[in-house]
Amino acid sequence: MKRVIFDTVLFLSVFLLPYWVTAVLIVCGIFLFINFYEFIIVGVMVYSVYMIPTQTILIQPIWFATALVLVYVSIQILRRYIILYKS
Repeated sequence: MKRVIFDTVLFLSVFLLPYWVTAVLIVCGIFLFINFYEFIIVGVMVYSVYMIPTQTILIQPIWFATALVLVYVSIQILRRYIILYKS
């Protein structure tokens, strides 16, 4: 139930709050919940809402989503070395 409420707040924050509040919520969600894949969808939504139209190929949503997946994988690897997550 906590995750559903958190996801609802996260989704609403995309449209009602500044992007930096949503970013803080995403980081909190990554560390609070296991397998928090929702942040990729929310990240693409934030990018779509706040992006500046350009012709540069490196600033396309697919590259942004790829960067988010790489960040997620690196956080999962680093999570193993944090004392709070030791089993």
